[in-house]
Amino acid sequence: LGLPDDYADRYLPEIMARFSRAYPGVELTVMCEPSVELVDLIDASQLDLAIVTDCGSPRASESFRRERLLWVTSNRHSTHQEEPLPLALGRPSCGWRRAAIEAMQTLGRPHRILYTSANAGAVAAAVLSGLAVSVFPESGLRPGMRVLNPADGFPELPGCRVGLIRNPHESSALAG
Repeated sequence: LGLPDDYADRYLPEIMARFSRAYPGVELTVMCEPSVELVDLIDASQLDLAIVTDCGSPRASESFRRERLLWVTSNRHSTHQEEPLPLALGRPSCGWRRAAIEAMQTLGRPHRILYTSANAGAVAAAVLSGLAVSVFPESGLRPGMRVLNPADGFPELPGCRVGLIRNPHESSALAG
């Protein structure tokens, strides 16, 4: 099973508990990677299933949740008022990163990428320490984060779908 670490906190405990109860003798291997890489791993038959963010990718997924994408800052700092705005975002292939940069460019707001990581925990640490502003899915919000809105000067961001993709070559009942 693969999933981005953005969703590991939210979905993984329940998935692992259900799987373990249903299949007590089967080993579950979990890979936390960005959605783009998970699709590649499915295509290479290195994963049976993956939970991915589907922000308009050409690969169809079985959507099970719609997520709002939100601007976040630390509730103890005023980083969101800095010029240029420091941002902590995912890798250049990340759709959320592109959405954030496009929003800043549309506003004409000066910004800089201060921190880049594919690890949601590392990006959250940059936000919570007051170093940067970022974008997180609603399910990825952490204690200590403050959601920024249009009244704060941050536009609405596009939403995305969370879905499941299956390896078409995997015939095991466990992957169904």
